[in-house]
Amino acid sequence: MENKQKLKRPIQRIVRLSEEENNLIKRKIEESFFPNFQNFALHLLIQGEIRHVDYSELNRLTTEIHKIGININQMARLANQFHEISSEDIKDLTDKVQSLNALVQSELNKLIKRKEQS
Repeated sequence: MENKQKLKRPIQRIVRLSEEENNLIKRKIEESFFPNFQNFALHLLIQGEIRHVDYSELNRLTTEIHKIGININQMARLANQFHEISSEDIKDLTDKVQSLNALVQSELNKLIKRKEQS
């Protein structure tokens, strides 16, 4: 039975591993952003290295921004409900959001520079 479908990569390589080597590779694949061994191995063999980027700091920052956004929405809802919001309050909120955006951009730039240097 002939495979009628043309494969993009028809050549197969077989690698034999010890249990310890297999576990090490599995752990490295889980830590990487690659979904499977084939993608991991191809990238490593062709590029020569795999860089793992830890986005946990950025994820924490995103969570905090989300919480602040919820607070701002609640304040806006109350202001609309009671028709009481001063231009000073609006300016204060706008300034805080701009400050937060600057902080996020600064942290993101630091993270990118740190990863480029490693």
